[in-house]
Amino acid sequence: MRRYVEASRGHANVARTRHLLERIVPHAQLHARFVNTLARLEYVGVRKILKSRRAERLDLEGIQHILDEAVHALRLKKAAAALGSASGADVRTFVDGATLAGDAAENYLQALDHRAEEALGDLPEAERAEANYLLTSAAVEVRAQVFYPLYDQMLKAHHAGFSVAAISKDEDRHLEEMTAGLDVQLPDWQRRFEPLLAAEEALYGRFLAAIEEVVVGALAGAHG
Repeated sequence: MRRYVEASRGHANVARTRHLLERIVPHAQLHARFVNTLARLEYVGVRKILKSRRAERLDLEGIQHILDEAVHALRLKKAAAALGSASGADVRTFVDGATLAGDAAENYLQALDHRAEEALGDLPEAERAEANYLLTSAAVEVRAQVFYPLYDQMLKAHHAGFSVAAISKDEDRHLEEMTAGLDVQLPDWQRRFEPLLAAEEALYGRFLAAIEEVVVGALAGAHG
């Protein structure tokens, strides 16, 4: 799985992400909304796990995964609230205006889930939900292992006052757990996973484009 992370780190989307973060992080209001978008993504992840996993499949690691993602959402929400309080940004909820392309962020996850469902269409229906959970989560964790270390570097460089290093550490563990689960549940997972990762890069690029549009508009208004 590590080779997939390294491959993603070499993709053009990483440079786009870095450029966006360089514009967002120093701008307190935009940054508050962006962190709120990340919190929304973590919340949607929790919601999707709860919907996809049946009780008879849920073990200690599964419950821990749910708890970890909920804690990530809470930590990010608190960071967004602190930034919002200092800058005047209203980030109390997850409505689109309180986030930075928040609807596009949720669409990214929903579309990725749909692509995984299509990749697993040949499986019996009883097995599909669990396999989808593992496959989609693995793709998301690859993205997290690329994004969060980069974001944490940017937070340190700009003395943002908070860190996402603990989130990155959790996501690293989750990636190992998803890999182990795929090896058991879906022995041929790699032939399904590689096209899904290609789709994820395209979907993530679309999400970045939505953020870029909002950032350009907001900064133009600030300087107008």
